[in-house]
Amino acid sequence: LGVVSFGARAAVEHPPQAGAFGTFTAAHDPDASNLSEALEAALALIPPEGPGRVLVLSDGRFTGGDPQVAAGAAAARGVALDYRLQARGTAGDTAVARVDAPQELRAGEALLATVWVESPVEQTVRYTVRRGGTEVASGERRLPRGLAPLAFRDAPGAPGVRGYEVSVTGAAGGDPCPENNTARFLVRLEGGRPLLCVTASPGSRLPRRLASGGVEVVARRPEEVDGSLASLAGYSGIVIENTRADALGSGTLRNVAAWVEHAGAGVLVTGGRNAFGLGGYYRSALEEALPVSMELRQEHRKFSMTIVVALDRSGSMAVPVSGGKTKMDMANLGTMEVLNLLSDQDEMAVIAVDSAAHIVVNRTSAARVRETQEGRILGIQSMGGGIFIYEALKAATLQMAGAKSGVKHILLFADAADSEEPGRYRELLAAAAGSGITVSVVGLGTRADCDAALLEEIARLGGGTCAFSADAHEIPRLFAQDAFTVARNTLLTNAVAPRFTAALPQLSDALPPAAPPLGGYNLCYLRPDATAVALSADEHEAPLVALRAHGSGRALAFMGEADGELSGPFARWEHAAEFYGALARQCAGPLRDVTGGFLPVQRNVPGGVSVTVYADLSRPDARAAESLELAVLRHRPGEAPRAERMRLPWRTADTLAAELPLKGGETLLATVRYPDGRTEGLPPVCLPYSPEFAPGARQDGASALAALAEATGGSQLADVSGVWAGLPRERRWVEVAAVAYLLAALVFLLEVFERRTGWLASRRRRPTGAVPRAADTRPEGVAGEAAPVTADAGLAVSGPGQEPGAEPAGASAAAPAESPLARAKRRARERTGDAS
Repeated sequence: LGVVSFGARAAVEHPPQAGAFGTFTAAHDPDASNLSEALEAALALIPPEGPGRVLVLSDGRFTGGDPQVAAGAAAARGVALDYRLQARGTAGDTAVARVDAPQELRAGEALLATVWVESPVEQTVRYTVRRGGTEVASGERRLPRGLAPLAFRDAPGAPGVRGYEVSVTGAAGGDPCPENNTARFLVRLEGGRPLLCVTASPGSRLPRRLASGGVEVVARRPEEVDGSLASLAGYSGIVIENTRADALGSGTLRNVAAWVEHAGAGVLVTGGRNAFGLGGYYRSALEEALPVSMELRQEHRKFSMTIVVALDRSGSMAVPVSGGKTKMDMANLGTMEVLNLLSDQDEMAVIAVDSAAHIVVNRTSAARVRETQEGRILGIQSMGGGIFIYEALKAATLQMAGAKSGVKHILLFADAADSEEPGRYRELLAAAAGSGITVSVVGLGTRADCDAALLEEIARLGGGTCAFSADAHEIPRLFAQDAFTVARNTLLTNAVAPRFTAALPQLSDALPPAAPPLGGYNLCYLRPDATAVALSADEHEAPLVALRAHGSGRALAFMGEADGELSGPFARWEHAAEFYGALARQCAGPLRDVTGGFLPVQRNVPGGVSVTVYADLSRPDARAAESLELAVLRHRPGEAPRAERMRLPWRTADTLAAELPLKGGETLLATVRYPDGRTEGLPPVCLPYSPEFAPGARQDGASALAALAEATGGSQLADVSGVWAGLPRERRWVEVAAVAYLLAALVFLLEVFERRTGWLASRRRRPTGAVPRAADTRPEGVAGEAAPVTADAGLAVSGPGQEPGAEPAGASAAAPAESPLARAKRRARERTGDAS
């Protein structure tokens, strides 16, 4: 028995085997039913030449490819598809059939939308309409049986993207399909899309300075930022002011990076104590988009470092994560990130801890660890049990004995829900602090876990930092962030004057070539394909302002602090407004050009969206275009964005078009790239819910399954165990070579045994009785001796003149024993009649 489960994708839950099926373990997307892929996966589990059947347990409604294709493949192999219908009724289903609303509105224009509700009977329904978390309409309405409209109006407000949600509830209750009672849709307000500024503090002056460049700016605190693609699509770009990466979250950073690269948006990051490497952006999803890199270079290091990494290898670290790795693997990779940041003069030690501390790498130079110990680090495995905190800290402190580095640091990695036996950790940490040793903690879990408070106290007493993440894939980034924090020399706090380069006009032609000094800056390095607008006038000559084209978008970095203690006299510069305004204009990008000869239009179609670009054939560039490029970003909550690129082909003499399918819960953001390099982003779109639950396009699942069974010779089963009775009986070859070889060896050994012992022959021989002894007629003078009787003398024969039974003459003498050779000759003569 093999088991395949399916939703949007198929998963093998139980490979074909004789053992009993346990339980379902795969996590499935509930908004799709890819029956075709499930049938293909099931057929792949049946041997090509072997008998088999497929039993389908489903309601028969499917999304994705047509399962008839897989049924044809099954029929060609002689594999029947049986089914049992697992359907829920549709009687009494009140549903939102569709929503008629514009995808885009002009600035100041009100929204007028119509919600079409399908009612099974005449009834009173309750409806609610929300924009984000704000209720904009609600009430009750008496609806007739069938399809009826509900209209509402709303004033969306400022430019951007607004998400709406409509819910209806029937009066009768007991709705068999509640998934189609709630629908969502998106509306983008036209106009100059504002710039989103994530501020470092509530009173930051940066949004006002950015707005001085003529760009509308919307300020948000990190906790107020909605990092979904649907929300980001309402802005022209994003400015991140001195904000830690974990304050925004890895999901938001992934979406921003994809939005910039594929949707033509802009991003600007400004410096400070919570920015760049110190802020945790090293190895983050956003780092690759920025025009600067953040590695630690030896030539800019003031002190050597000794870092001891103590890793939790308890039983919880064996839990698998996505990508085919375990939590332990991610901790090992995090340790390698720390190693890669160290110079050859630095030292490192690695300890694996469960109920005891196990030295993986004794303290030695980072260069030697890279040469000989990388395999040991990457090979650390979970060994069960828990992590004993005191043992970890004690072993790490002992590794520091004799270290002469300027920075001595311990990084403890532990499960925030399984950290045991802290012992006298306060005394130990006090002694470590007296020796100049700092301790940081990376906790796998959240601050709400049972042992999180202990880990936070360890970091506080150790003079280090404490970071938590429930996502194991974040562990390498958190390890690297801690190494940056310990190094501390990536933030230079000495005043430095900016030296503008010949690229200054790319930013602004209204700025003078000289400016007052900054109070400090984050030390970063220019990427090969980036442009430095300003460099530091010190020994580092590091970039202070850098620009870069990233995919379809733009990325900027200002390594100085925009508003704070390290902004220095630069913030009071008379041209500061123009400087920040120029950064804002560069980040926001060019204004939309409607005179380019192309007009894109996006429309909702069943199950997706169509993109049509109308070309003005009076323009030579439009006539010369062979096709247009379309960049598509797809995003679902909790998942990384997926990017696609395709060509828009000509459909008619003056239109290029393509249709894009959509899944339930998915947001799609399309961007058209024109031949001259310009890009134009289209409004974000989504489906109201999964097409599987749409009442207007409801499939007859029973008929679909019956057609699959008929095409393959299967049937509907009331009792699923009856599938075994339908399995075809076929002859099959059985491998007997191994058994034959074994029997031959046993016969050979038996023959050797018989030759040596004759045991079987002796067991087959019939036993003979004792020979009757004649009367004792011993010769005179021979007392007490009798003639020997041999086993061969089984019959007494009388000679001439003797009475039967009388002793032959001379019998009193002892007869010599007959030799085997003589006996054989005698028997041969007897057989040939030569006995005389």
